[in-house]
Amino acid sequence: MSFNNLPDNCLWKIFGNVHEAKDLIRLSKVCSRWSDLITPRFNQVKYLRLINGQNDYIDKDSLCINHRTDWKDYNLMESFPNLKIIEISSPDHLTFGNFNKNPKIKGLIDHCISIEDDFKLGNIEMYASGRSDLDYEKVFRPDQLKQVYWHCYDLNLPSFIDYFPNLKRLHLELYNGEIQLEISLINIYIFYDTYIEEILELGTDLVVGFHFMDFCPSLESAFIWDWAEDIFVNESIKNYNLRDLVIENSTDFSWSLLQRLLSKFPNLHHLGIRNIDEINDSNLEELLKLLPKLKILDLRKCSNVTEKSADFLSKYCVKENRSIVIYYSCKNEPTEWPESVETHERICNGFDFMKHCFYKDFNHLPFLIDE
Repeated sequence: MSFNNLPDNCLWKIFGNVHEAKDLIRLSKVCSRWSDLITPRFNQVKYLRLINGQNDYIDKDSLCINHRTDWKDYNLMESFPNLKIIEISSPDHLTFGNFNKNPKIKGLIDHCISIEDDFKLGNIEMYASGRSDLDYEKVFRPDQLKQVYWHCYDLNLPSFIDYFPNLKRLHLELYNGEIQLEISLINIYIFYDTYIEEILELGTDLVVGFHFMDFCPSLESAFIWDWAEDIFVNESIKNYNLRDLVIENSTDFSWSLLQRLLSKFPNLHHLGIRNIDEINDSNLEELLKLLPKLKILDLRKCSNVTEKSADFLSKYCVKENRSIVIYYSCKNEPTEWPESVETHERICNGFDFMKHCFYKDFNHLPFLIDE
């Protein structure tokens, strides 16, 4: 039987089992009937992701391409008109298609050295890069970015956020103890009512890393990885909007310091604490009393938390009529344990901190989260 004699539903199933991107593009050009069956699948693709050591393929909402693939004979912007976030590691990728003329491109993961020389970033609202040499005031308009993922060695953070006051998510890794930030944070509170609206992810060796949260009263979720030798905590400033908090630590972090810090966030629902040995079975009750609305307590990698804490928590919840889930070991994962814990999805769909960030470590957080 000829392919042309097969009913549409059979052809649709056959094409559904073809995942190689170039094969599907070629099949879509055979005739208008095949194009009509394949095009809806192309239209669902919103993300262009880079992969290594694999052939190009289409998976759900993503086009995954090997950076070594030659695409000069293909116009990906024409085949995939609804691309929203793209990942580029070389200016050569501009041969994928004319991204500059597509206003639908809102997110860019930039692994290039000089992408701003070849790519117009006027429509970009979400930007991720590991570059420290980018002149953001030259490349982006004020108020333009809503989401930033950036690893840098030298950044005037107050000036940076003043330039982008509409940030909903900021992921920064700052090194070398930038003195200018530490001095500025002490003086800027009178000038700004809010910085980050929803999600802050900060990795730093700054003494005032946690103090930066005090300038984000609307902040709902935070992931702080602080390895400073000393940490500044202002107990007088409370954040009543923060619901989700993860603390990673690689230096000495005393129980008294943790108490002072957590007292600033009385409405926390979800708390993750990693690599803090001062947390143990004996101080769990005190922690719970600090946070009367706590629902999830993730104490993985806290070596002094044992089964005794889980037993105590079970009795405590019955006594206090509360429901709290505790995680203290990955050896016996609960049935509801998220499958994405050990993965690093560079692009995630849905602006959900608990789904995409809470259970991961700092180095596995997504580059961009599509709202």
